[in-house]
Amino acid sequence: MSSSTSLTLIFFFASAFLYTPSNSFNITTILSQNKDFSIFNKLLSQTGLASTINSRQTITVLALANDAVYLFADQSMEDNKVILSLHVILDYYDIKKLKSLSKKTAILTTLFQQSGQAKGQQGFVNVTVKDNGDIAFGSAVRGSLLDSQLIDSVASEPFNISVLHISSYIPLMNPNPSDKIYTSSSPLPAQAPNDDDYEYDEPPSPPSPPSSSAKAKAPAAAKAAAAAAPKASASKANSTSSASVINSQLDLAFAVVMSSFWLFMTV
Repeated sequence: MSSSTSLTLIFFFASAFLYTPSNSFNITTILSQNKDFSIFNKLLSQTGLASTINSRQTITVLALANDAVYLFADQSMEDNKVILSLHVILDYYDIKKLKSLSKKTAILTTLFQQSGQAKGQQGFVNVTVKDNGDIAFGSAVRGSLLDSQLIDSVASEPFNISVLHISSYIPLMNPNPSDKIYTSSSPLPAQAPNDDDYEYDEPPSPPSPPSSSAKAKAPAAAKAAAAAAPKASASKANSTSSASVINSQLDLAFAVVMSSFWLFMTV
C-alpha cells in the first residue's frame, strides 16, 4: 500500500470520528425498550417532539407511563405538544444530580419556555428534594403544587440524555391564579410556596431624602448663584464689546490698504 493511500485512509477515519455527532441517542429507541411508555413514546413522535429531542446535545425527559397519560386522549395534538414540551428539560439531570442540588430546589427551563409561547413562569418547572429524600416536580408558577413524584430512572447517558419516570403529568398553570389552567383537567388546591425557595433581583434603593443641613445650604447657594450671574453677564458683555471694537479697527485698516493699492494701480 502506497504512502498516499495510507494517508487518505487515515484522513477518512479521522474525519468520520470528528464529525460523529455527540448526541447519538434516540428517544424513540430508548422508550421502545419499555412497553409501559408506549403511549408517551407515540405522542412524542406524533407531536414532532421526538425529532426535536434527538437534535439536542443535552436533554432530560420526564416520561409518563401509560396509566398517567389519560389527559392527552381528550386534547388536540397542539395542546398535547404544549403539555409534553413542559416535560422536556433543557439540561442533563439524573437522580444523583437532583439529590445533590445545593438548595434542595431549582427552577428548570423547559422546551416550552424556549418556544416563546410561555407566559410568566409557565415555561419553567420547579424541582424540590423533600425532607424524606423524595423528589417532586411541579409548575414554577407561584401557588402550584409539587405533586408529580420521581419514581425511577428509565435511562441515562451522561451527560447527553436522562429519562426520568414521574408519577403524573405537570399541568400548564395560568399565571393569573383566578383563571383555570390551560389543560382540561382541574388542578388541586393551590399551595403557596416558601419565598426562600426563589431568588429575585432586588430593585435599586430609592435616593435618600436631603438632610436638614443640606436644605439650609440650598437657599444660600441659590442666592450666591443669582449674585454671580449679573457679574458673569457683564464680563461677557465687556468681552463682546472689546471684540467688536477690534474687528471694526481691522476692517478700517483693510479698507485703507485696499484703497491705497487701487490708487497705486490706476496711476
